[in-house]
Amino acid sequence: MVLLLGVTMLAAIFMAALVPAGSAHQTGLDLQGWAISVGIAFFLGIALLVFAAHSRKKNKKSDAMRRREAMAVVGIGWLLTSLVAALPYLFCEPKVALHMAIFEATSGLTTTGATIFSDIESFPKSILMWRSTTQWLGGMGILAIFVVVLSGSGTSGRMLVGTESSLSGADLASLRQTMRKMWVLYLAFTVTSCAALWLAGLTPFQAVNHALTVVSTAGFGTENDSVSSFGVGVNSVLLIFMLICGVSFPLYLSMFRLSWREKVRRFEEVWWFFGILGAALLTLILFHSISRSGVPIFEVIFDAVSVVTTTGYVSGDYDHWGHFGKSVLVVLMIMGGCSGSTSGGLKVGRLILTARFVIAELRASFRPKELRQVRLGGRTLDESGQGQLFLVIAMFGFFLIGGTLVMSSLEPETSFIGSLSAVLSCLSNVGPAFAEFGPRENFAHVGPTGAMILSLLMVLGRLEYVAILVLFSRRLWRKY
Repeated sequence: MVLLLGVTMLAAIFMAALVPAGSAHQTGLDLQGWAISVGIAFFLGIALLVFAAHSRKKNKKSDAMRRREAMAVVGIGWLLTSLVAALPYLFCEPKVALHMAIFEATSGLTTTGATIFSDIESFPKSILMWRSTTQWLGGMGILAIFVVVLSGSGTSGRMLVGTESSLSGADLASLRQTMRKMWVLYLAFTVTSCAALWLAGLTPFQAVNHALTVVSTAGFGTENDSVSSFGVGVNSVLLIFMLICGVSFPLYLSMFRLSWREKVRRFEEVWWFFGILGAALLTLILFHSISRSGVPIFEVIFDAVSVVTTTGYVSGDYDHWGHFGKSVLVVLMIMGGCSGSTSGGLKVGRLILTARFVIAELRASFRPKELRQVRLGGRTLDESGQGQLFLVIAMFGFFLIGGTLVMSSLEPETSFIGSLSAVLSCLSNVGPAFAEFGPRENFAHVGPTGAMILSLLMVLGRLEYVAILVLFSRRLWRKY
């Protein structure tokens, strides 16, 4: 994973040097800073490989990975890669403080899109490209590409990708083949969106950066005002690809393989996603029409889709939408996109399953002998699935409340709405929040401790809590 980041740094340098940017962005390249960053990444990666090979030879252990080892690899791997991804911000111009570098790097890899920088337009092309590249890499999951490139299709690979959870819903029976198709699809969406954005009027550099961040539903850009300065044509392209990538990728893989009836049954979550989103958009449009807020309908649609897909692009200032409008956006932040997509949030499927489980339990109160089955997409949720479902819901609530209390104590000058929305945004990997962290603001005024806590919340939300929390269990580290 660390070596992969080193290769990605080289790719970002070459793309920044080769892709024309026009007069809008600086063309500087701090070769010394990048040499240090790439050198540390490769040295650390090779050192880990050598240590692993020596340890395996000494202890005569097999390459088979047990579940607890997979959990440890995912949790430690994401924390370590977040630190390695911070190296360019530390050593390249403009150099920033350690907590700012870690925050930005974590926001990139987890596809959160929250930025701690105030003036990104002054950054060199290489740093802007690195920000976008980290989001593209994190969109499908670092371990997902690791399995495709370096691993086989055995039990170890299945546990790694399943634990990372970025592709839950994928058919893991033939893992390597499925993952390869996923990445081909991901690349196709990236190239197509890049071409469409360029034809819509962006410079090649802008088009590449926004293509990398829209297919990963991540939200980093090249302008200080996000995408507000772009025309309706460019934002329409971004809107389309946000919707495309907020939908379960396995649906596209089965597009020509399954019948229409089978697609409707198996991908029930997708139709619920569009139904809930449609109802939310209609509600917001009616609200703005009745209140005569003067917000254009396209801006309402764009910002709502950006929030629900957890992309984080901003075309307007939804912090002035009024209490009801912002309440609808909070619901969309919590919901997020579909399982098997690059979107964050709790996912539509979990919320549907939770609602059906509650209904089933209510019916059991007056019909105790009735057989109760909670189903979604033609699949029945077993006891293990129910436990995992309520664990994620409970952990989301716990860290939302606990994180808000901690942030309120660390940042006493920040309003309660600001602290709450910042924690919610990081847990759901959305990016912009409300009040002091609204769509026209950033996270630059957060202190070092607060930035580290928000960074940890991003990773917790991205890995859906379990892979990080188990690292604090003593039993995980016992030798058997």
